[in-house]
Amino acid sequence: MRRKMKRKLPAVLFAIASALPAIALASDKLYTLSNDATSNAVYAYQHSPKGGFSLIGNYATGGAGTGAGLGNQGALAISANEHYLFAVNAGSNEVSVFAIQKNGLTLLDTVPDNGKTPVSITVHDNLVYVVNSGDDSIFGYQFDSVTGKLTALTDSYQPLGGTGTGAAQISFNSTGTVLVVSEKATNKLTSFHLNHRGVPNGSYSIDSAGSTPFGFAFGKRDQVFVSEAQGGGSNLNASSVSSYASADNGKLTLIDGEVKSFQTAACWLVTTPDGRMAFTADTPANALSSYKIDFDGHLKLAQSQAAVANKPGDLAISGDGSTLYSLNGGDHTLASYQIKADGQLISGDTLPSLPLFATGLIVR
Repeated sequence: MRRKMKRKLPAVLFAIASALPAIALASDKLYTLSNDATSNAVYAYQHSPKGGFSLIGNYATGGAGTGAGLGNQGALAISANEHYLFAVNAGSNEVSVFAIQKNGLTLLDTVPDNGKTPVSITVHDNLVYVVNSGDDSIFGYQFDSVTGKLTALTDSYQPLGGTGTGAAQISFNSTGTVLVVSEKATNKLTSFHLNHRGVPNGSYSIDSAGSTPFGFAFGKRDQVFVSEAQGGGSNLNASSVSSYASADNGKLTLIDGEVKSFQTAACWLVTTPDGRMAFTADTPANALSSYKIDFDGHLKLAQSQAAVANKPGDLAISGDGSTLYSLNGGDHTLASYQIKADGQLISGDTLPSLPLFATGLIVR
């Protein structure tokens, strides 16, 4: 009897496995902003796990872009539940919010910004903040997830450390109690602590470890990883990344300073979902570089040239950490790369004919 059961068991298991439905791999949806000076719009694409991009649609923001590069990171932001998408309108000084639906986007609100030229936006729960490069300020809103409306947050308008800061990005920490801003021209990182109303009640400014701090990302344990363009390409092989610890009161403390990529000007930076790796985009060098991150936030260069790209810009990483996406300004494409454990990137699909001044990149 035992011998019969042993012979039949594999056939039974095979029959059960055959009856189970096949598990379909989810496709990535990607969003970028046209920054068109006449009618700004969010473009939505789908990347199939079987290969290939397809256009879902383009959706007017109700505002205007500038029709030129913004020198920024984070023109788009997405809510934690991935139900809402937020966009800056740098030309008309407005902010827009969309509902993310199965087959596209629906515009819910477009509201004025108290500052000038919003270039980067961030969201945490019901708080939304922008940084304005036109008047060196930040400004915040309360977001109603029921109505989809944004309401200006009283006393949220705050100046940065000076004038002509070249503000590039704003981002919340993991708890929504601290905002960090990178200032390219003044070579500073400015941070704000928020009170119980979500309004700044204290700010700090420190000198960046490397010059021209540009894009950054919060990793695990509220460590901040910042790309440094080092003058925008004036010094060959000077490009670098630095890491900082972020305290509850908003103060930043240097962990590692100027870890070189041996490229020209690292501008955009993203980290993987597990927090173990960072990637930078270097436009002048046509290079994507990768770094390893340890538990304490220390950096180690993994691949100086993880992949070649045609003037790469904004970056995004899929939720499962397997794929890096890059907006390539040299040929106006959206490119995908498979992420390897050693930090190398394997080129995948490419989508041509992106808007000329596309900025910001979100993947979900």
